[in-house]
Amino acid sequence: MPECYKTQVNAFYQLELNDLYAILCLRQDVFINEQQSIYKDIDNFDQSSLHVCIYCEAELVAYARVREAKVRALAKIERVVCTTSHRGKGLGVTLIRECLELIKHKYSGVDVMLSAQTVASEFYQQFGFRCQGLPYDDGGIEHIDMHLVK
Repeated sequence: MPECYKTQVNAFYQLELNDLYAILCLRQDVFINEQQSIYKDIDNFDQSSLHVCIYCEAELVAYARVREAKVRALAKIERVVCTTSHRGKGLGVTLIRECLELIKHKYSGVDVMLSAQTVASEFYQQFGFRCQGLPYDDGGIEHIDMHLVK
């Protein structure tokens, strides 16, 4: 990863207000404005999530959240996003690797899943994720559930 990039992981209560604002702005800019996906982004899961942020200097350029599902021993990677100006620089790979390492240390032995936009499913396959079930509409964008094969 180039020198300007710095990764930071925080629980919700550790986030500075400006960092939380930057996270919400990035998610809104990409998912709602750019992709025209109308969905409930603020869903009451941020408070129980770990937030993986990649900064370039002081700017948030990539983000994902990781949370443990309470239904069973399952960790979810969600809200994977990168600014348009930093795409194609390997940040997605770095972000997913960071999330998987975090899950390995924080939630050892649990199953891992994510809901991928179908156009991005091949990207996640390089990490060992496999599609499960049928594609479905999520906020106007086709998604598919993917589980990490151990």
